[in-house]
Amino acid sequence: MTGIPEGIIPIALDAMGGDHGPSVTVPAALKAIGEGGVAIALVGDAEAIQAELDKYDTPTKQLVQVVPTEGIVEEGESPARAFRSKPKASIFVAAGTVKMGKAAGFVSMGSTGASIAAATVVYGTLDGIDRGALGGPVIGYAPNTVIIDLGTNVDTRPGLLVDFAALGNIMSKLIYKNDNPRIALLSIGSEEGKGNALVKETTDLLNSTDLNFIGNIEPNDLPKGKAEVVLCDGFVGNVVLKLTEGLGDAIVGHVNSVLGETKESKKLSKEIFERMNILEAFGGGPLLGVNGLAIVGHGASGVSAVANAVGTAKFVASTGLIEAQQAELDRIRAEVSD
Repeated sequence: MTGIPEGIIPIALDAMGGDHGPSVTVPAALKAIGEGGVAIALVGDAEAIQAELDKYDTPTKQLVQVVPTEGIVEEGESPARAFRSKPKASIFVAAGTVKMGKAAGFVSMGSTGASIAAATVVYGTLDGIDRGALGGPVIGYAPNTVIIDLGTNVDTRPGLLVDFAALGNIMSKLIYKNDNPRIALLSIGSEEGKGNALVKETTDLLNSTDLNFIGNIEPNDLPKGKAEVVLCDGFVGNVVLKLTEGLGDAIVGHVNSVLGETKESKKLSKEIFERMNILEAFGGGPLLGVNGLAIVGHGASGVSAVANAVGTAKFVASTGLIEAQQAELDRIRAEVSD
């Protein structure tokens, strides 16, 4: 992006990503620009994007650039196959915009697999990391607690969880301003020795580091904020994420059916939804372990959530998280190998 005023951070937004495409991403981009500090490259079908932009008469459009692409990666489509057959799809071009230094990071509400593939292939991963990990807060009762992994690596190994502990540690310090984050393993019991082989072997490795490792916590401890970084494989993390979201929706529905559509019930429903769907407030979370900034959000996100994701990208870009990850990995790996 060119001609951007000093102090403005350029962000690439996958305009075709998510369930709604430009009808949501375009007004979200304008909203994010209006909130200040960013310029946005809308990456996708130029004609569809322009048709949406033409609906708005706002000075914020001056900080929008349209980057044309060809094709999109559909949900459920193989990311690897898509990269080979659709190299000019919006998500891959968005990542390329960052790689070329034209944006500080990209945001996508599209296929999670495609977003991860784009970041992995285009950015490359940190030394020793095969695949990045999604991490972020899940429960609003503990907004400073991040869970890693939330679905990227459904099968993992102890050494990789230690790497994620290092990445979560520096993320918690830089983004959430926790000086000495407590790190825990999600398990079926809080007692030492409880859990499967992955938990037990990871425990031994973490005990050899100077991380503030506090042992195991159980799922019912998550809302209590007992740890700032909670480690698990992506299968477990994604189950926790989706159960929390589904439970929140069910409780909101129950409240509405019992109390009816009153001012008080709407207020209570909104509070419950926000506590159980905290990712809505951030719009998405950063992909850890890759050489660039990628914020991955929920496909069903509306205008506010997408705008919030852009805001998250802006904030993370200013923390130096991307640059700090490799050094933290090297430090913790050295301790484990000693």
